[in-house]
Amino acid sequence: MLFMPRKGTISESSMTTSSEEIVGFEDETAELIHQLVWGSKHLDVVALVGMPGIGKTTMAKRLYTHNDIISRFDVCSWCTISQVYNKRKTLFELLSNLVPLYDNTRSNDELADQLRRCLLRKKYLIVIDDLWRTEVWDDLRRCFPDDYSGSRIILTTRQDRVASYTELASAARHLRLLTDEESWCLLQKKVLGEESCPPELDVIGVQIAQSCGGLPLAIILVAGVLAKLDKNNVRWGEIAYGLSSSISGDEQKYMDIIYLSYRLLPGHLTNGFLYFGKNFEDELLVRELIQLWIAEEFAVGNELMSAEDVAKDYVKELIDSNLVMVVQRSFSGEVKAIRMHDLLREFCLTSCKSYRSRNSTAAEHERGISLDFRYNYKQAEDLYPHSAICRVPYHVDDVLNQNNFLIFDCNSFHAKPRITSLRVLDLVCVTLSNAYYIQFLINLRFLALKGNFEEDPSWLSNLKYLKTLILRESRRLDLSHAIWGMVSLKHLEVTGKSAVIRCHVPEFKMNRRLTKLQWLSFVQLPGGEEFQEFVSKVPNLVKLRCMVDEPHIIQRCIQLPGLDSLNKLESLKLKVSFLNCAAKRLEVNFPRNLKKLTLSSCQLPWSEISAIGGLENLEALNLESDAFKGTQWDVNEEEFKSLKLLTFYSMNIPQWNFSDMSFPNLQHVIFINSQLKTIPRSFENLLLLQMIEVSWCKCSRDALNSAEEIKRTHEDMGNHEFKLIIKCREEDVDELGPSWQVDAHLQNWKYLFCLLLVLFLIIFQHFFELLK
Repeated sequence: MLFMPRKGTISESSMTTSSEEIVGFEDETAELIHQLVWGSKHLDVVALVGMPGIGKTTMAKRLYTHNDIISRFDVCSWCTISQVYNKRKTLFELLSNLVPLYDNTRSNDELADQLRRCLLRKKYLIVIDDLWRTEVWDDLRRCFPDDYSGSRIILTTRQDRVASYTELASAARHLRLLTDEESWCLLQKKVLGEESCPPELDVIGVQIAQSCGGLPLAIILVAGVLAKLDKNNVRWGEIAYGLSSSISGDEQKYMDIIYLSYRLLPGHLTNGFLYFGKNFEDELLVRELIQLWIAEEFAVGNELMSAEDVAKDYVKELIDSNLVMVVQRSFSGEVKAIRMHDLLREFCLTSCKSYRSRNSTAAEHERGISLDFRYNYKQAEDLYPHSAICRVPYHVDDVLNQNNFLIFDCNSFHAKPRITSLRVLDLVCVTLSNAYYIQFLINLRFLALKGNFEEDPSWLSNLKYLKTLILRESRRLDLSHAIWGMVSLKHLEVTGKSAVIRCHVPEFKMNRRLTKLQWLSFVQLPGGEEFQEFVSKVPNLVKLRCMVDEPHIIQRCIQLPGLDSLNKLESLKLKVSFLNCAAKRLEVNFPRNLKKLTLSSCQLPWSEISAIGGLENLEALNLESDAFKGTQWDVNEEEFKSLKLLTFYSMNIPQWNFSDMSFPNLQHVIFINSQLKTIPRSFENLLLLQMIEVSWCKCSRDALNSAEEIKRTHEDMGNHEFKLIIKCREEDVDELGPSWQVDAHLQNWKYLFCLLLVLFLIIFQHFFELLK
């Protein structure tokens, strides 16, 4: 699919990528498309209104991705609001589909102004999903200019008053329920897929579908239950008996179906499912959820599987039960982010509150409690009625100081057993200036912090049971003394400035090995022999993202001795810093099991990339910020045999030559913010290629023509799923020349030309009659 001139495409994080079936609504879809394309030239809002689970977001997605819509708008973007409105997050979400974002320090007003400038003098389509309050609309409205270009906003909401408040020209659309026939069709698709329904289940199946009252979400939840049962009258009859005869728009009765799905969950999944009641965000990173489950001991490893693998299986079971939806997948199909429908999350929240009210605080004390400062005071009070969080103010400069409820002094702090029993402490939404007293929370398993606290937090070494440590937006920290004491650590994640780790410190010489550490990101490591000493202490790393200090600068050679000893390493990001000179050679023995490799700032000649091309298991290669430099890249035959994803970010792409024997499994090629003069036509011969993306690049017309020719060739060969995605920055339009601008407005010019032709024919006919 060619997204041109549509410069903004929906982000992976904005919409679910799971297979959301939509049955029926062909007439409604056609009417809405006509309203979006042919309505008033003024800015208009198309509001989709309906009760939870009726399919508002699914309909918006169907419209947003429809071919008749794609070609009619210059720029498009999507955002999700939900009950908790975060203006900054919303602005970033909208802008991320329109322009590259590098500066995270700008104010909300600056972001809003930039969004307005991006939309000025363009025909744009914006989707605002799940709007709850009129105040939010007032806050965002000024970002959407009305310059008589036929721009549209699709809005989904449960609230009639919100829909009425946002009306400009068109009245709100209330989505109808599914008919009995459509309900049965959807249920069959979700349970049986392409298989036909056994005749003996037809009657009971129709009865079950009718019991769902025409609500798509109810049908999908019931389908998740039926899919796990034997296909016979007895088991399906039990489900039919347990369902209400009609839901008829009653949200409370809706909860009966959710409870049925919950009751049939295996015991090991119930705690993990209810844990979503603690998350008010629209989506959740799977890796973070897994770390939280492990910290709470909801997922426990065994002789055959690690705790991480067990947790991944739990996530898959919840997805298969249709209780959570996939938001984002990696190139290899691995689930990266998930979300839960509002009604399901409300069920989890209600169940958690009910459980807490039935259990004493003493039991809670033995288990340990979780503190999470992501919510405002009222939300926290509802979620944790017996927890210390209810006494902690939101937006505090220093949570852990003498005047705060949590910390008094050493003696009085240790007299608070309900605090020392904490397992999970998430403070990423408050900025700390002093985190020293956290060292006394000796039972912590999960710790997330943000702030400009001390540069050498050596007190972290006292947290012997800590498994996950996340440090965000901090100053450059020196973890050389702290890390070697955290013997249980599995996951260390640093964002912002990298954390320094040195080996020549007393703690390192105590011969401690961090055998449990699997994830290390983003750290600054020494080069040369000291690097070899470091990797000998972390033998079980699976993911490493690091910057290495000027290794062998005199030889201008990158050498990382001992790297190949990390036999379990699957993902490596390596940034190498040389002062005033570029590297000449890459003499690194990479681990043979490496699946994903990112190189940044190495400035190597392209001839040195052959050291990577021979890695048999490499599936993803990301080249960033002049990882390689030069004018020509000649790929040798049979290199990169397993490579599926190739990404260039801030690179100057050279003349690029490769044969049909190279890249036999390549599926995705992505160019971002790079200089792109040409795209090799050899891509036409890669039978498995699925997508080429060019985003925010300065590229020649030849490169775009090559991309279009590659797309046409793949379509001629029957590869109709091939996608060509082009997103172009405004400042690059002039550099591409007039031909690009004509293409960018091809659809508008086509209709204008037809109109002029008709007028010419009419005038010519009248002139001819006058001559007679």
